[in-house]
Amino acid sequence: MSLKLHLQSGIFNDLQIFLEDRRLKCSVFHFHLLDASGNRAEYFKQKIIFAEHEEDKLYPSFISREMLMKDEELYLPEDVLTLHCECSFTTGIVSEEIEKICQGMQDASLMQEENSTCEDLESRNTSLDLTKILKENLEYLYKENLLCDAKLKTKTGSFPVHKNILSARSPVFKAMFTNDMRERNNECVDIEDLDDDTVQRMLLYVYTATLPDFQWDIACDLYAAADKYEILCLKSECSSFLKDNLSPYNACGLLILADMHQDKDLKSRTEEFILNDEVIFDTNDWKVLMKTNLPLAADLMYLKLKK
Repeated sequence: MSLKLHLQSGIFNDLQIFLEDRRLKCSVFHFHLLDASGNRAEYFKQKIIFAEHEEDKLYPSFISREMLMKDEELYLPEDVLTLHCECSFTTGIVSEEIEKICQGMQDASLMQEENSTCEDLESRNTSLDLTKILKENLEYLYKENLLCDAKLKTKTGSFPVHKNILSARSPVFKAMFTNDMRERNNECVDIEDLDDDTVQRMLLYVYTATLPDFQWDIACDLYAAADKYEILCLKSECSSFLKDNLSPYNACGLLILADMHQDKDLKSRTEEFILNDEVIFDTNDWKVLMKTNLPLAADLMYLKLKK
């Protein structure tokens, strides 16, 4: 590369750059004028971009003689003009090769895992696909009511189910369907303490392990159902959701729920939340708790005094 400053009538009119390396595909130049201390002068700078096949460019100069002479000692020490040039360039592709091919890869995130062989990743991906297929098949089986051999009955609805699937997910249902109980003989389970929506959501989770449109009231109802029928994974998911969504306006209700189901972990977490938020003791929910469950409120006040 070579650089020329064109002088006309005592003025720097143009800045011309010549590229001599024909291999350059693209190049970018940043020019700065340096002062007597070697610092870049921010007011005197220019950026020039070369595309492929361009050999030279002529730009209006970013330096004027008039401006230089105003600060001659700063920009022309010993009558020398100093420019700083930074150049970035590419000569094109240096190397292009395929290092490894993994057949059947569909989950790009697995590619980023360290120390995983193609065989490991392919096996894992296949496992994920099979899990998805199994879930879809079970959901189809449930929604289409295919080959059902039992029913869950609420006060207002009836839900066909498969004994083997419910038995695999719930030891309570397993006992109903295998022991000498009324449900085994008439193939019907009465669950009048649960509403239709809660039963539908519980069954969808039993078949597919999914919880669509999860909200606070739904989580409370499903928590109670999961505890009753010992669907432990559903109970755990509901408990985690309730803990993560505690607020001053639902904490007292959750404390009652946790106490009712003798869930020490959930109760302890809720008590801790209430004790750390003085606002709760001024809410209507706390006043209701004092009236309806005085022993529970008293236990909490005792913990508050111990702090």
